[in-house]
Amino acid sequence: MTRKKSDTVASKYIEAVSGAEFAVQWKISSPWPPATILFEYWLDQKKVGGRYCKQELYKRPAYIYLMEGARTVVNGQEFVHKFAFAALDVGTRCWICTRMDHQLIKDLKGMGEITVKAWFVKNLQTLTTVDHSLSNRLKEVGKIPEKALKGCMLSHQTSLRAPQVSGNAASQASREFLDPEREPFATYTFKYRSRDVLKSLLIIPRTPSPVPLEQRDIDTLTAEEMREVLCQQRVRDEASQPVKQERGVKREHARARSSTYTDDSSDEVSFVSASKRHREHYRTTVDEDGTEAIDLT
Repeated sequence: MTRKKSDTVASKYIEAVSGAEFAVQWKISSPWPPATILFEYWLDQKKVGGRYCKQELYKRPAYIYLMEGARTVVNGQEFVHKFAFAALDVGTRCWICTRMDHQLIKDLKGMGEITVKAWFVKNLQTLTTVDHSLSNRLKEVGKIPEKALKGCMLSHQTSLRAPQVSGNAASQASREFLDPEREPFATYTFKYRSRDVLKSLLIIPRTPSPVPLEQRDIDTLTAEEMREVLCQQRVRDEASQPVKQERGVKREHARARSSTYTDDSSDEVSFVSASKRHREHYRTTVDEDGTEAIDLT
């Protein structure tokens, strides 16, 4: 029976935190699988190790295993290099099409994924343990030109910690695949990104804009927030005060003004100033001395 690829492949986004260590955990429970399972681990599409889950372990209620890092063997002693996230070092290095840059493009193309593949296997044969080390391809890529990330939603890369002595005995084994095509029966891919990138991809909700303090329910404000509201109100009141004073001056201009002058004949002449519209309604008379008088009653 041929399985659809969509039935055997699953992917999920996870958050990557700079400098944080991570591990991969799998759990097997009843109904038990029909054979031993080989799990292989891939970081950024580069294989870093594998683990057998043998059938004799299926007797427990559930079998759980935590893969914390890649393993190496030196003089028969097993060491573990824990998995960790590292932020990409983006710079403005001049883009030159060299062999190194072609390798960088290839590395970036496979970056941003943690993959676990699972196969059914049989006929495990224990082998003599030999020393082995990790491939140099697992090193961090170093400084990346900004242009190389154009169109890529990448923020981090995976890295390996310094080796630590493992509490497990080093062992190796050969096997046969049940599937003649050697196709995994399950592939799990975890796409790791920073929180900001996950927000831009709408994988996690964006942080909502805070509601202005003056629009919030007064009962929900803290003492500090109340002081902030009062301070803002005071600033607005002080800013509006000159405007009110200016309006008051303009109103004063509309009022009547009077002045008294003395001419060369020592006669006092009083002038009452008002707007033309009001003055037209007053009665004006001139006496025998030629003095003009305005009746304001």
